[in-house]
Amino acid sequence: MKKKFIVCDYPNPKNYTFPPFGFGSSEKRLWYIAKTVSEFNDFEVILTGPLWLPKYIPKAKHFKQRLTPKTVDKFFKTYGKADFLLAGHEYFDKEDYINTFKKVANKIFTYILHPYKFTKNFFDRKNFFLFCYSEEIKNLYKEFRPIKQVLFHSGVDETPIFSEIHSNYLIWMGRIEEQKSPHYAIYAAKRLKMPLYVLGKPVYENEYALKYHNLLSSNYVKPFGVVFGKKKMQLISKAACAIYTVSKTFIDAGPGVLAEYLCSGIPVIGITWKGNDAICEAINSPLLGEVIKVNDKFTDWQIGELIAQSIKKCLKLDRKKIYDIANERYNMKKIMRKIFSMLLRSS
Repeated sequence: MKKKFIVCDYPNPKNYTFPPFGFGSSEKRLWYIAKTVSEFNDFEVILTGPLWLPKYIPKAKHFKQRLTPKTVDKFFKTYGKADFLLAGHEYFDKEDYINTFKKVANKIFTYILHPYKFTKNFFDRKNFFLFCYSEEIKNLYKEFRPIKQVLFHSGVDETPIFSEIHSNYLIWMGRIEEQKSPHYAIYAAKRLKMPLYVLGKPVYENEYALKYHNLLSSNYVKPFGVVFGKKKMQLISKAACAIYTVSKTFIDAGPGVLAEYLCSGIPVIGITWKGNDAICEAINSPLLGEVIKVNDKFTDWQIGELIAQSIKKCLKLDRKKIYDIANERYNMKKIMRKIFSMLLRSS
């Protein structure tokens, strides 16, 4: 008999669908998990909620209403009880949703994708489980007993592309804002006299855009705006090196871009302010790139200089080896089998 796996959309949606097109890392993860598991011969996937675009998971069933106390009986009569349920972490401090999930699934889990203030703790590692990406998040949420497990996300037509020969440009992806701090990457590009392809919304935070206007409008910056699908993957695949930057206060709970770079065979240079955050988890081998530890004593230009020096070294790395290591580590079929195995062992 096939195991049943419920995947819920969000209780407080923005303007995203499942899958999203463009931004929407959290939605991409849930969609990609649902799509991956729907292709297992021994699983039946049931999507719940109105935000799903079912044509992108043709092997899944779709309960069009959101799973709530009002709809749970209808769901149960239609599908019966499931083995597993996955939902966004926003559901997991609301008693009504917890009781609803208990009625329809045996093992219930979530993955924390951005910092969230839980008001209650339902995670017992018996029926309710919290997964996380980095040691930083594991420590921050230790009272909830999270389980560390990397994930990969993907969008429609966003399968990684491998290119042995790169073009002479750097790449940076994300929101143009203080938290993501692309100005460090631009300083490095200027130092190396290499173009920096910036994939992201041109002005995400007006104050930041004004503060770094001259830098963002530099001749070395090639803005592409929000890019997705095959075009995004082609731009990533030809990059010489990827740069990951964040501000000292930002907590990146679920970085999607890092695996996208690595699974395309691209070396990654990143900065860390804490030494145990997302970039440290992703770049866990010098074969993949380099992580630079920084602190308040460094100026912006000095950080850019350190990034530039690391890029010079990482341009010599074996791209095929990066591709092979990353695609083994971020293999979602294996990851989901591992997660389901962990959930079942807790019985």
